[in-house]
Amino acid sequence: MTKTSTLAAAAATLFLAAACSSTPGTPSPAPSNAGSVPSGTAPTSSDTTPGVPKVSAPLNAAKYEQDPCSLLTKEQAGQFIGGLRTSSKDSNSPACTWNGENGDSIGVTFIPNQGGLATIYKNGRNGGSAYFEPAEVAGYPAAYVDVSDDRKTIGCQISVGITDGEVFAVSNNLQTSSPLYGKPCPAVLKAAELVVAKLKDGA
Repeated sequence: MTKTSTLAAAAATLFLAAACSSTPGTPSPAPSNAGSVPSGTAPTSSDTTPGVPKVSAPLNAAKYEQDPCSLLTKEQAGQFIGGLRTSSKDSNSPACTWNGENGDSIGVTFIPNQGGLATIYKNGRNGGSAYFEPAEVAGYPAAYVDVSDDRKTIGCQISVGITDGEVFAVSNNLQTSSPLYGKPCPAVLKAAELVVAKLKDGA
């Protein structure tokens, strides 16, 4: 699996945990097309999970779902990965991964029509994730959440609600030589802020 697929799969795993796991808190392995969930298994945007913040100013991501690598400029991506070497779009989901000169990577994945933050909150609260921490990104509801906890070392993930039924996730994978090693979460937060700004500009 490529780094692009790995980051995209990580971003979608929480949704698959709810859809595919037969035992609460024990997610099934993500398939190679981790950006998709079988029809009828994912919660909808009308999910009534209590305490889930609503998105008061929805953003239309359709343009960037077609071209996710245009979300960050070379200079913007490079600040999180020690200089941009390559960028690549995932073939299985609306996602892009930017790879750095020293092997670091950062990725953005859109996850539409799978329950939005309601799914994130449900999985985060029911033990389907290793960590769950509500947050806010440029005025939009979000949560730090992932199925493994590498926040003190190589990686972090944040999911941001842009409509009540859609989120995008930003995750990174750092080498021990990275100046950001040991503090990956501020990087994904800053990258998420840049993505929100881009979506607003493109609206």
